[in-house]
Amino acid sequence: MKGKVATANRLREGDIVYLTEEGEWSANLQDAWLVSGDDTELMARASKAEKLRYIVAAYLIEVERVGDDLCALSQRERIRAAGPTV
Repeated sequence: MKGKVATANRLREGDIVYLTEEGEWSANLQDAWLVSGDDTELMARASKAEKLRYIVAAYLIEVERVGDDLCALSQRERIRAAGPTV
């Protein structure tokens, strides 16, 4: 199943985070709220957190559920989800 999740950077630490269905921000892509179809509410919740200055630079990314795992479709987002490259 393909869909979208919201991602951003935590304001204080700069960590990459993903919006969960409970409205929290997790550093783990697997915790992300996957939305298939209308993503209006997903982006509205991310924008609200951005206005409250919990996170910065919120945007939606495309992901696909493969088995039990969420996998980012773009190379850039796969690298962001995996952590720094050395």
